Amino acid sequence: MNNKLLIALLSCIIVIGCSKREQAPEEAAPSTETTTTADAESAAPADANSTPVNAQKPDTLLNPDINPVEQNRRMVREAQVSFSTQDVVKTTLAVDKLTVETGGFVEQKNINFQVTDVETQNIAEGKIKVFEKVEPQAEMIVRIPSEKAADFVNQLLPLMYFMNQQQYSAKRYELKLLEEKIDQTHSVPSNTRNTQLNEISRLTQMETQDRVRYSTIALHINQPTLVRERIDVNINTVARLNADNFWKRAWNGIQYGWQFVLDLFIFLITIWPLYIVLIIGFIIFKAARKVLNRFKSK
Repeated sequence: MNNKLLIALLSCIIVIGCSKREQAPEEAAPSTETTTTADAESAAPADANSTPVNAQKPDTLLNPDINPVEQNRRMVREAQVSFSTQDVVKTTLAVDKLTVETGGFVEQKNINFQVTDVETQNIAEGKIKVFEKVEPQAEMIVRIPSEKAADFVNQLLPLMYFMNQQQYSAKRYELKLLEEKIDQTHSVPSNTRNTQLNEISRLTQMETQDRVRYSTIALHINQPTLVRERIDVNINTVARLNADNFWKRAWNGIQYGWQFVLDLFIFLITIWPLYIVLIIGFIIFKAARKVLNRFKSK
């Protein structure tokens, strides 16, 4: 009887233990799902921030709508736009075409391929391969009719890959003219005649009026760094290969040595006053020595 009770008690304990083990994974499953979801949520912002951006530019640069406050005022509008593109030369040509279509003109254009680093490699006798790290840049100043300036700037967006900087200013004609005149008073010499001052003032006024009709837009364009490869001449190697042979160099050495002897001989002749001074000094020294010896003997 006792054995039967003992067996029944052990069976109950085993059944209770198995039921607890089955409940434990079921309770742990929601916590695992919660942890996985939290990890995914924490990893999502990191993935979004670490994704490289291939192109970054706004949808619009300038508002094409004219402010009602500016309609009855003469305004001098200026803008500066800096952006990156894939090809500086093609982009400047596209800007030229767009400027003409808008009714403006190009005031200044400068394309520069700046070399920032150079490495060389010897490939043959007297020849080297040159690798240059180049940063293409372009500076442009275009003049666009003021009423079309905003549309022109917005039409530059298809040419951009990255927008780097944008500046815009609009000043009243009278204030801009006053600013230009104040700047000229500092740059014009004080002895300038009145007629010249009047002419400078008239030209300043004409220039400012032209800025009212045509807005000034300055563009800075760059593109990714390029690596150029070219073959060049190693001047040191070429000079060494084309040097004279031994016998000719030896004969030249004899001639140079003889010329050195002649130059030295001429130099020794040139300092003849020094010889006279030395002779006189030697005579005085001998005479003084004899006199001193006589005094000592007495």
